Amino acid sequence: MIIQLLNGKKIDIAKYSLHRLYHYIPSISLSHSVEMADGRDGGIFTDSQFTDRVITVEFIYESADIKDYYLLRDEINALFTRKESFYIIFKAEPYKRYLVKLNQAFMVTPNQHMESFEVEFTCVNIFGESIASTKQLKKEWDTDQWAWNGQMTWDDDISYSFTENNFTVLNQGTAHIDPRQSEIKIHVQGTFPKGLTITNNTTGDVYKYTKELTSTDVLVLDGIRTLKNGISAFRDTNKKLITLSQGKNDFTISDGALSNIEFDFRFLYL
Repeated sequence: MIIQLLNGKKIDIAKYSLHRLYHYIPSISLSHSVEMADGRDGGIFTDSQFTDRVITVEFIYESADIKDYYLLRDEINALFTRKESFYIIFKAEPYKRYLVKLNQAFMVTPNQHMESFEVEFTCVNIFGESIASTKQLKKEWDTDQWAWNGQMTWDDDISYSFTENNFTVLNQGTAHIDPRQSEIKIHVQGTFPKGLTITNNTTGDVYKYTKELTSTDVLVLDGIRTLKNGISAFRDTNKKLITLSQGKNDFTISDGALSNIEFDFRFLYL
């Protein structure tokens, strides 16, 4: 297992004489809103929301003697007990990571040679996410930087940059991408005399920018923000957002000539 700090530093737990025996990733918990109606048995489900997820990892440590155990215990305590969030990456799935914090205290039981113990991690972001964003995807067999998503092969020719007004964006994760809670940037350049319309025909999302865009302008949809040449332009939109469903998303760009549009996001996993 790899720990990745927010500054990018990676720590292999093997350097702490630790080995991962098993890890358990449960499904995400759900919370349901239910209303009761007169004359009806059971309730009416009005809304459902994802709530939390706790990952449990069983480790085993190896020590030379009991004195070595005491030193190792302190190192292990410091390894996992952090106020700031950090990522955990399991080597069996090197293309994804989980942003976590220590869920509760754990005990490294004394033994002069080896012993197992469990650590619980609560997910800060309940979804797993791809280590690389779509802008970082490269055809390189470098597992330290990127391992292909389980649904991608070397022969796939997948792009997230387009020059035609009709194109398809492939979300290869298993979760919906929503700018209100997930990273996504869309860079647009082109000539649009009376404004720009971006339509995701798959989800029904329609985003409109109502002012002129020239060939030298750069419009960026960064999460819930809209920036024109680096300056906030949200007030010049229809206040709508572009989301991505799992799988293929068919897009149409209207009201002008597109030069280039680029999507930068991470795949999310339930």
